[in-house]
Amino acid sequence: MCGEQLLGCYDRDEFMLALVDCNNFFVSCERLYRPYLKDKPVVILSNNDGCIIARSNEVKAMGIPMGEPYFRVEQFLKSRGVVVCSGNLVSYKEISNKVMAVLSQFSDSLEAYSIDEAFFNLPKNAIPDPIAYSVEVRRQLDRQIGIPVSIGIAPTKTLTKLASSKAKKSESGVMALTRNNVVSILRTTPVDDVWGIGYKNAEKLKRCGIITALDFVRKDPVWIKKVMSIKGVITQYELRGQPCIPLVTEPAPPKSIQVSRTWGQKITSIDDVERAIIDNILKAGTLLRKDRLMAGAMAVYIRYGYRHYGDCGYLTDDLYFDEPVMSDMEFIAAARAIIQKIFISGYQYTQGGIILCNFSDANYRQMALFDDRLEQKEKYERLSSVTDEINKRLGCRAIYPATLAVKDKPWKPNRKHLSPGRLKL
Repeated sequence: MCGEQLLGCYDRDEFMLALVDCNNFFVSCERLYRPYLKDKPVVILSNNDGCIIARSNEVKAMGIPMGEPYFRVEQFLKSRGVVVCSGNLVSYKEISNKVMAVLSQFSDSLEAYSIDEAFFNLPKNAIPDPIAYSVEVRRQLDRQIGIPVSIGIAPTKTLTKLASSKAKKSESGVMALTRNNVVSILRTTPVDDVWGIGYKNAEKLKRCGIITALDFVRKDPVWIKKVMSIKGVITQYELRGQPCIPLVTEPAPPKSIQVSRTWGQKITSIDDVERAIIDNILKAGTLLRKDRLMAGAMAVYIRYGYRHYGDCGYLTDDLYFDEPVMSDMEFIAAARAIIQKIFISGYQYTQGGIILCNFSDANYRQMALFDDRLEQKEKYERLSSVTDEINKRLGCRAIYPATLAVKDKPWKPNRKHLSPGRLKL
């Protein structure tokens, strides 16, 4: 299949897509907190300082892989002068929100795909030069926030993924796929690197002689469907320049919310287990109310031991509410009842979490005809809403239940390399 056939839609489409990808986002966030880290090797650690989840370019050049357990390379990193930072996802999310706010100034159709990526439309009739426009987007992000980004431009989401990866290596930080370069880029792109194919499918394709993205594009769609299902055909069409995956500017509400954490220390008392679960409830409840949802059921689980030692197990139970609820107070009461039921003395607990599900719209609720707790429920809901608003203005956990106001918090993750303070942008 020739380039003309691949990119015939460039003349037909009324718009192009752009993918903005923040470069080494977590590392870039830490460099905002500590500007002296610029050009220094930096790694970011996961929960409890367990694994490496982000690396600066300098560390990538050392051959340190993503996901490497920190204890295995700790001495090596020290010997090379690598700065180690504990992950701070709350702060990273705040910076991500600011990035999305700036991007929204440049397009009215924006999809925040992940914490560090966003797609947006580039209408051809309004933006005659998408490359110059994207260069200005990069400049504004750097000026207003200080986050470096790469931008890929193409007619489909899958092609913008390829373009953005090439943009990281370009001087301008912007790459547009055109008739002149798309075939050569597909020819030099391993099939493993195509968004939507995945490791297992890539191995199957390579066994059949499909090594590059161009090989994949040229294959018979009927054969692709047989090997990879309809998702493979969608990926192939996207690589041919035919949009199949639309922008999702308003994501669908979640079907469930799960919040869990591996605790920084082993917990043996039921009081600390309850506090740890309440800590999860506060986060889950905020997410629920943000989407104006109510939960009809809740599950609580706690784990004893550690999985990699082979001596772990889970204790779990669920509870269905008589009517859907959305207040933290009602979730906390339900969680305490479940924990009292499943907790076994003598175990050392290392993880816990909750799941909220069976959602309904809080704006259209079915009330019970005879409910003597209606006034109390409304009080709890107002209290939770006010708490959400105050915490949003003043910072996470400006207000929280008094039961969490204890000195020793063994459920809190180990973060020995946390950045000093929050950034004011």
